[in-house]
Amino acid sequence: MSDNATTALPLAGLTVLEMGSSVAGPFAGRVFGDFGATVWKVEPPEVGDASRTWGQDRMGGTAVAYQAFNRGKRSITVDFENQEELAQLRRLIAEKVDIVFQNLRPGVVQKFGLDGPTLMADNPRLIYCNMGAYGPEGPLKDAPGYDPLIQAFSGIAEGTGPADGDAVRVGVPLIDIGTGMWCAIGILSALHRRQHTGQGCLVDAAMLETALTWQSLSFAVHEGGGEWPQRSGLQGPMIVPNAGYETADGTLLLAIGTTGQFKRFCQVIDRMDLLEHPDFSHNEGRVANQAAFDATVNETLRTRGRAEWNADLTAADVPNAPLQTLGEAVDHPQTIASGLLQKSPDGDFRTIGMPVRFDGVRPGFRSNAPGLGEATQEVFDFMND
Repeated sequence: MSDNATTALPLAGLTVLEMGSSVAGPFAGRVFGDFGATVWKVEPPEVGDASRTWGQDRMGGTAVAYQAFNRGKRSITVDFENQEELAQLRRLIAEKVDIVFQNLRPGVVQKFGLDGPTLMADNPRLIYCNMGAYGPEGPLKDAPGYDPLIQAFSGIAEGTGPADGDAVRVGVPLIDIGTGMWCAIGILSALHRRQHTGQGCLVDAAMLETALTWQSLSFAVHEGGGEWPQRSGLQGPMIVPNAGYETADGTLLLAIGTTGQFKRFCQVIDRMDLLEHPDFSHNEGRVANQAAFDATVNETLRTRGRAEWNADLTAADVPNAPLQTLGEAVDHPQTIASGLLQKSPDGDFRTIGMPVRFDGVRPGFRSNAPGLGEATQEVFDFMND
């Protein structure tokens, strides 16, 4: 269930100004827009956000990457080199804006007086968030960065891939989107504090810090005496079974973490002998003898298809999932029932909505990504009322 009514959304009444491009900044802006805030997206004249030109695929009249991360916003164009336009933008922020965030190239906002301390001097209630690649301190604080570069630098790519293969880049922009999430979380926390103090806040989020935080468990394992992450394909740590297993028509992921789950697993696959086997009856033995355990389980699972095993194991409350393509995942009845796939207002295409509901209602798809500068005149005319 979704609702397009802005007034029903929790951030209605807030005004956000986004100086963002590519993915991380625009994703943060989309969070605020989908949750009901008015989001003004500042873009350079003529060219706009870099993602407007990415790839050849189009959706809603624009590049798919731009549409995916910029729905629900208004676009205003500002030439930072034009002193009159720059002054208008500063006045807009001082008088009308609650939140500003930016992920522009290092040094740009300082050069044009659009940095946090400068803008907060004119608007003490302003919440301002920087989204950088490496953070505000350290030798790389002024270095640019993109998602795959941070995956490489942080160890994520080195620890991802098949055990006997090369390092692999994670196929989704998890660093960009994660940094956008931390930006939104930080801003909302500062907004809560402002309700009590009346004062704004300078918030910083960084892609490298996001990437390292995603690896908190792996780091804890090392601090506890374990190894640094090793490439292991679908194999997970600490427990067995915790990997992909072979069925008659594809791979089934199992992640069985308790004695009760393992007992139910043995019952479903009709292998009660595993509970009596001295090497397989307990997790420590299965970990130590994983190759032999996997071989005997694969032999059994190959007798039926993954959908059959998935249904029976799920009914018995045994954690499992088929290895699917994205197409299979979005067409699954569970995804359809969730309402996460949302049609554009004109019904021409779908995007994935926000994975959260408020009082049982998911924020709706209120408007397509904006045309370049479509709200410039309206916004700055409003300033002169």
